[in-house]
Amino acid sequence: MAAKSRRLKRLNFFSRSVLWTNFFAVGGLLLSYLAPVINPQAFWPIAFFGIAYLPLLLINVLFIIYWLVRRVKFAVISAFAILIGWGTLAKHFGFHAKVSASEIVLRDSSDIRLLTYNVHFFRTFEQEDTELTIRKETMQLMDSISPDVICIQEYYTRQKGRNRMAKAFEREMGMPYYYFLPTAENDYEAYGLAIFSRYPIVASGYLPNHEHGVNRVIYADIDKGGRIFRVYNVHLRSIGFQKEDYEFIKSPAKTLEKDAASTKRIGARLKWAFSARSDQADALRKHSQECEIPYLIAGDFNDTPLSYAVSNVSSGLQNAFREKGRGWGVTYNGDFPNFQIDYILASKDFKVARYQIIKAKLSDHYPVWADLKL
Repeated sequence: MAAKSRRLKRLNFFSRSVLWTNFFAVGGLLLSYLAPVINPQAFWPIAFFGIAYLPLLLINVLFIIYWLVRRVKFAVISAFAILIGWGTLAKHFGFHAKVSASEIVLRDSSDIRLLTYNVHFFRTFEQEDTELTIRKETMQLMDSISPDVICIQEYYTRQKGRNRMAKAFEREMGMPYYYFLPTAENDYEAYGLAIFSRYPIVASGYLPNHEHGVNRVIYADIDKGGRIFRVYNVHLRSIGFQKEDYEFIKSPAKTLEKDAASTKRIGARLKWAFSARSDQADALRKHSQECEIPYLIAGDFNDTPLSYAVSNVSSGLQNAFREKGRGWGVTYNGDFPNFQIDYILASKDFKVARYQIIKAKLSDHYPVWADLKL
């Protein structure tokens, strides 16, 4: 009878296959934990595990559920791997209280309210012409938060008329001070990065020799009541997906040949973007560490919390999401799988009082804001 009982407890072929697959999933999850510390320029494959962290986490949770039903002792395999990376999970999920409506309106006048927003040229994501179809809605949304400083990526402006955005920000939001770095312009229009402020900008500049099209880093030194602090506006290297890439992500091809070609093309774009972002991140970290005044870093990093670029830049700084964030920190809502890729970081001179991601689908990014005490 005892021998028969042991045989019944043996795993069948299906469960043995599940167990081996579980080991591979655990290995992938453990490798993802290395992504923040290994420069993609030194070993780029590890960056793919970093971007796959959330799917790998979900797969391991499913394995835990399976083994709790089938054979409890094997559930510890994935559970242990998840517990090892508990700090990693905290980078993606916030456990803090929700920001109330009264906190948005009533706040300490000494706070600095910083908002960062990739506005996608003030157009809907699907739009290809040059009409600023969501300019009014975007401006109203930003004004409802009443920020003191705004960092805008993919900023677009006309050179004259009512859609000359610098005048619109001064007229409609009371923000007369700005620094704009055009990445392309002509006599009719321009686009690039911009920093707007309610307070005087006393100095400004950008990081040279690390430009990738619209992807740059600019900064402005702002004087609030005699205290000067620096704001970096960041737009790190985009993946550069084209229309056919998004179409493949949403609906893979029906033939193996087309699937392989599309997967290879997307992989190559990701690999190149990982490498370019690490270069920009190194330059930004060096520049910010040499800053002798309190500083904030905000913007579109185009990378997840479990990446070399984000980890390198944020090392030693306060991450506003980790300090005051709530729920899954998703800031991107485009066709690519949704991640947290927009951040607000603060030097130790600041204290993070509040943080919020606004789930408004006017762009392929959500606006993000934080209150910071200097």
